[in-house]
Amino acid sequence: MINPEKEYSQPMILVRDLRLRCDEDKASVLMVVETPAGSGVKLKYDEEKNVFLWSRPLVAGVQFPYDFGFLPQTLADDGDALDALLLTDQGSYPGVVVPSRVIGALKVKQFREGQPMKRNDRIMLLPTNDHRLEHILEVAQMGQRISEEIEAFFCASLSLTGKEIEFCGWADSSEACELVDEAAARFLSE
Repeated sequence: MINPEKEYSQPMILVRDLRLRCDEDKASVLMVVETPAGSGVKLKYDEEKNVFLWSRPLVAGVQFPYDFGFLPQTLADDGDALDALLLTDQGSYPGVVVPSRVIGALKVKQFREGQPMKRNDRIMLLPTNDHRLEHILEVAQMGQRISEEIEAFFCASLSLTGKEIEFCGWADSSEACELVDEAAARFLSE
């Protein structure tokens, strides 16, 4: 999972040093958990300090429904690693690396007053070794209600932050893998 071509005399930086892909399958990726399911606080990985920092509390009563994190060796339009949501009922902890498979994406535009619109897509994943969910290949198979609840969560989680969010639809696993490939190419070109 780490880059075998690199010598590590310094601590590993999860965003840069951890490989994106688990194997040759484009849908097979590694996710780093930043904020665990059930948290009412958004945590954020700080690459310079190599720690997880308290970013901000969510609005009262709002909690992350699933583990939230990022895909290493990717760069999204907002300047951070690509966001990911792990759709499983088993929460983990900050810093846990989860071998996962891409099942779709929520396409998102994000705005902040006085700043240009940025894409900030959320890749939807399932843990590779969660055999109870191995029959699910596409996010649509999770059901319309789950999709609606995910959208409602992201709206609520950004309440009172000064950010506005616009949903641009759901991507299937194939399109989501393309979004991951684009973000990985952007990372490599930096």
